[in-house]
Amino acid sequence: METVQHKCPNCGADVVLSPQTGRFVCAFCSSDFTAEELNAHSEAHQRTQADDNFSEHTRLYVCSSCGAEIVVDENTAASFCHYCHSPVTLKGRVEGAYAPELIIPFKIDRETAIAEFRKWCGKKLFIQSSFRSEAQLEKLVGLYVPFWLADCDVDASADYEARIIRSYTSGDYRMTHTKYYDVSRAARMTYTGVPADGSKKLDDKLMDSIEPFFYDGAVPFDMTWFSGFYADKYDVDKAAVVSRIKARIESGATDFLDSSVTGYSSTRCRSRNIRITRTDWHYAMLPVWFMTYIHKGKKYFFALNGQTGKISGILPVSVPKLALLGTAITALFVLIGLFG
Repeated sequence: METVQHKCPNCGADVVLSPQTGRFVCAFCSSDFTAEELNAHSEAHQRTQADDNFSEHTRLYVCSSCGAEIVVDENTAASFCHYCHSPVTLKGRVEGAYAPELIIPFKIDRETAIAEFRKWCGKKLFIQSSFRSEAQLEKLVGLYVPFWLADCDVDASADYEARIIRSYTSGDYRMTHTKYYDVSRAARMTYTGVPADGSKKLDDKLMDSIEPFFYDGAVPFDMTWFSGFYADKYDVDKAAVVSRIKARIESGATDFLDSSVTGYSSTRCRSRNIRITRTDWHYAMLPVWFMTYIHKGKKYFFALNGQTGKISGILPVSVPKLALLGTAITALFVLIGLFG
């Protein structure tokens, strides 16, 4: 049987369990600790080692124009900012990094992402031609986006007024018979991996629109997955996404309770109580093919889920193309008026 040898948090020497006190005692400095204290110290030490390893093998580039911080592995040279296309300069190693716990590796390669982008653009008649040019496609980058994932236990309850309405004819009269019911629902639910991105520069709605990510494809974080890709350094702490996580859970719980009230002509919710009783957090890197297009000072974005291929984007509309269409329609109506 494998034994675990704890080290003294104060001096690093071995500690042994004292049968008399039930505490672990250091023979070198005489400090004593509970098992819980030693486990907490061990976890903190492992976390520090992961952060140090992450810091040692990553490089941080900073955009002098928009201030974006771009994280790459030590072998990747970043040349431009994927947000504003300005040159970026090497700042050095990542300082005070929080190494991710999980990562979903890219399942879609660059060639497939480009093909999907062209297919998506092919259905849009009035976008700027330069949006799908070869020069613009060079700006398509594989980006690991920082996400906070929340595992939550939820207690939810709601009270409803429900009605069953029956109408029928009796002689010369149309009768309506209404029965009223008091309906209550209560449930305990567990939500796993409720996501919220941890980057200020990425539009939250854009990231929401390329979900879902499937966490069965997640693996423990390893620096080798960063090779050849970019990553954002998170600048939104988990405390700042609590409201977003809570709103998503409340919406899901509300839909679940409401959908369980069936068989009535109408229902009205009188009261609702949704309470999160436990939250465990995970920090993960999720794969996105990302591109920024800048036209006349305005930014447009394209994003493709690097795991599933789901696409979302904001399109730059070509005003001349729309004007040409308007002219053609006007001319058509004139001709119909003249020769109709």
